[in-house]
Amino acid sequence: MHKLLRFYSQNRLKVWATILGIIFILVIIQVLNSISRNQIEEQNRNILEEETTLSNVVSYDSQSESILSDEDVPEQYRKDFGNLIEQFFNYCTNHEPRKAYNLLAQETIDVLYPTEEVFESSYCSEKFSGDKDFSFQSYIKSGDLYIYQVRIFDNMLATGISNDTYYEDYVTITPEDGEYKLNINNLIAIKNIFQDYSNDVLDITVRDSQVFMNYEIYSFEITNKTDTTILLDSREDTNTTYLTDDLGNRYSSLLYENNEEELTFEPGETKRISIRFSDTYREGIVITGITFGDIILDYNTYENGDEVERSTFEMEL
Repeated sequence: MHKLLRFYSQNRLKVWATILGIIFILVIIQVLNSISRNQIEEQNRNILEEETTLSNVVSYDSQSESILSDEDVPEQYRKDFGNLIEQFFNYCTNHEPRKAYNLLAQETIDVLYPTEEVFESSYCSEKFSGDKDFSFQSYIKSGDLYIYQVRIFDNMLATGISNDTYYEDYVTITPEDGEYKLNINNLIAIKNIFQDYSNDVLDITVRDSQVFMNYEIYSFEITNKTDTTILLDSREDTNTTYLTDDLGNRYSSLLYENNEEELTFEPGETKRISIRFSDTYREGIVITGITFGDIILDYNTYENGDEVERSTFEMEL
């Protein structure tokens, strides 16, 4: 104890200088920590205010400038459309498929996701695994349809990884029961047609068309009126079954997706079939006709390798 008091007496100034220095450093650390906390809180408040503003005040002007269309989204629709898209994809990124499913248009449910479980496994789990973010932009407006391009990508803040890879989707705003819903996964609309056509060989009803961004799927009900088995298309050429638009452009069928049994009709047989065509959706496109240009009138003879009579069936829409 005596030695400690003697050391203190001989080094009083150094001891107090050291103590005061330590106290000063601790104070500085606390001040810096306080400043840092305040800055973080201020940043969080700014982010929250920006998100609140985005949801409640901003009318999504920048997102409403159409990429391909000369006509942007009208001001009276921008907030409703933007809020709907943002809400849907927020539910997806937050892994809340049930809430997202409730925002789907009935057309999407009927064609793509008949149950919430199918939607969760085929869309949400597949495209939103991990931490994702998204952006959206008005893409094209045609008639009453407003189509947005959506990009889904890794959340860089969450993952710490900058990645230029993204998944692209196109969504369409659809009025339904007095509110707006979404067609997603490139589905634009379903067009009910129900036009009947007939000749000596076939009765054909064009039932409807499922319009996607890069193709259309037409549904037909076809009856063979002859007493021989008919093959709707030999598929020897890819350009014999096609759509025609008002400018004379042709859009080939993708009949490799249909097996021969689907395209074969026994005498008197009626079947429903669906055929995909390779037209890309664009502003003002008008499909005016469908042509089956290589109908085999005697499938059994054709199957034996012999020459057979062929027929063409043209339909104006």
